[in-house]
Amino acid sequence: MKGIIAIDVETTGISPEKERMIEIGAFRPETGEIFRTLIHPGRPLPEKITELTGITDEMLVGAPEEKEAIGALLEFLHGDTVLLGHNICFDHSFLVQAIRRCGFEEPEFAGIDTLKISRVLCPELPNKKLETMVAHFGLTNERAHRAFEDARVTAELYQCLKRMNREPELFEPVSLYYKSKKTEPMTPKQRSFLTAILQYHQLEGQYSMENLTKSEASRLIDKLLLAYGRVPYRH
Repeated sequence: MKGIIAIDVETTGISPEKERMIEIGAFRPETGEIFRTLIHPGRPLPEKITELTGITDEMLVGAPEEKEAIGALLEFLHGDTVLLGHNICFDHSFLVQAIRRCGFEEPEFAGIDTLKISRVLCPELPNKKLETMVAHFGLTNERAHRAFEDARVTAELYQCLKRMNREPELFEPVSLYYKSKKTEPMTPKQRSFLTAILQYHQLEGQYSMENLTKSEASRLIDKLLLAYGRVPYRH
């Protein structure tokens, strides 16, 4: 597995454009070298993320900022750009967004995805989540949904899948590309209408309009109208 880096990230949400990483874990199977760091996201953590990962706002106090963490990761990679992960495109998208935001030179990453391999080689399993695959092969992951532990067990899973010795082309790295989604900000008309809805139904404070995109504002307006009914409004 020379040149391969098993990697995993924990994040504040699922959108690489809007959300931020809170932890990176990486493991070089060839040498056993490890990389792990928490990252301060510059915002409070959603409760559901704390429930999932066990990472709290208090744990992130004093953690490195994004640029420091990404710089350290790039040094750890030493030019190795084949990333191994379970749904590696997710991890790659967050890494690329952070690299671009921080102004670092973007490596040409390739990836090996144990999720895709699992879908081909283990179709009989009810799902191919990492925890399902770990249990299926009798592996141990004492801290699921923590970046380094997930990265290390993914490397072990990769070896288990390789020992099945079928369809070797599945294990070849493929080039990874990520194109940022273009997002349009909420329009003044949407902001005005949304404000009217929230005021009319006395919902101020329950919904934040800050940083909403045009599509997000549209979905929120539809949701509120469905739940609370229409409001008298003239633009």
